[in-house]
Amino acid sequence: MNASRAILRENSRELSASRPCPICRCTRSTLLYRQSFEQLSSARLLNGYDVVVCQECGAGFSDGIPKQDIFDRYYRDLSKYDDRDRSAGPIAVEQRFHDIAGVIARFIPDCEARVLEIGSASGGLLKALQERGFRNLFGSDPSPACIRAAAELFAIPGVVGTVFTVPCAEPRHDFLILTGVMEHIRDLDRTVERFHGLLSERGRVFLEVPDASRYDPRLDGPFQEFSLEHINFFSQTSLANLMHARGFRVLEMGHTMRPLHEASCPCTYGVFERASETVAIQYDTETESGLRRYIEGCRAEDERIRSVIRKSLAPEERMIVWGVGAHTLRLLASGGLDASRIALFVDSNRNYQNQELRGIRVAPPSVLRHRNDPILISTRGFQREMQHEIRNVMGLPNRLILLYDVPLEEHRAGA
Repeated sequence: MNASRAILRENSRELSASRPCPICRCTRSTLLYRQSFEQLSSARLLNGYDVVVCQECGAGFSDGIPKQDIFDRYYRDLSKYDDRDRSAGPIAVEQRFHDIAGVIARFIPDCEARVLEIGSASGGLLKALQERGFRNLFGSDPSPACIRAAAELFAIPGVVGTVFTVPCAEPRHDFLILTGVMEHIRDLDRTVERFHGLLSERGRVFLEVPDASRYDPRLDGPFQEFSLEHINFFSQTSLANLMHARGFRVLEMGHTMRPLHEASCPCTYGVFERASETVAIQYDTETESGLRRYIEGCRAEDERIRSVIRKSLAPEERMIVWGVGAHTLRLLASGGLDASRIALFVDSNRNYQNQELRGIRVAPPSVLRHRNDPILISTRGFQREMQHEIRNVMGLPNRLILLYDVPLEEHRAGA
């Protein structure tokens, strides 16, 4: 836990000054929402941020956040993207990776092209490309566990690193891939500058990000798009603006819907090619209205799940909360969860175990075999998986409190 304590010490210092717009660098913004999080005792990143839109170009982003190196260490030491934690058997490549590979394959010059994925996690997308005949594939991820997983699961080579530290290769790469990465990076100027250093003269890059103009509270838990880690809120316009202003031209852009475990995420993507000229930024008319709709919808859904939690406990009864991700941290910070009604937290992520939240221990799931408290499953994206783990794998009879999809009466009946 030494690395986690380093994150804690660094984040106890004063946060950086107001963040300029990551797209156009303007320093004037409009506040839309304040997001807050409770923090684990050692694995701390931030206790909240302001969701704002730029008054100059209309882009959405978070303000009042730590510096880039804090995020880099968080992903290195506290990653939740190592798939081996949730499966004891072979890992199948998710359909979304096959879908993305189908888009990308049309723009990779040939099967011998040098392809680098930054933020490759456990290597699923690179494996999907390998199955399409591409042979010169390489991954990079800040988590050593993810790089090991990609090698062990799919024989995909990789290196531990971020977009800022992955070694430059000679010859340079022909194609870069970043899916679900750009929304996590504070320093987008340096990121795109780095693309130029990694790519060959006519090199290309594929970017896919959640689409802030189409966020939908019905697709995930309330405010989940304003997570601990999402600090840029792109629309198709702002993604194009980022690349146009920094020496890339658009080859193709589009919208899609990606499954994300048991939730879904509206995304926008683009394929960009290095160019000798820049293009003027266009005002983003999509993001602010999209974010405002999302915030209002989330407020209504948030009140619903708070009501479910309040009605699920008898007087003086306490519960176990399974899951200490952003869903739980936000509810604790905003009053949706009362710590006095919580007996224990449980999480399967080893990085979180034996820490504390509000002075309450985070334990591994194995401790539940000796407890009969009701269990609140505090997630939308993994609710069915956790329910299956509790009932079918561990065989536990504890009453379950489910926040999504299943009526409250069924929860009380021990569903």
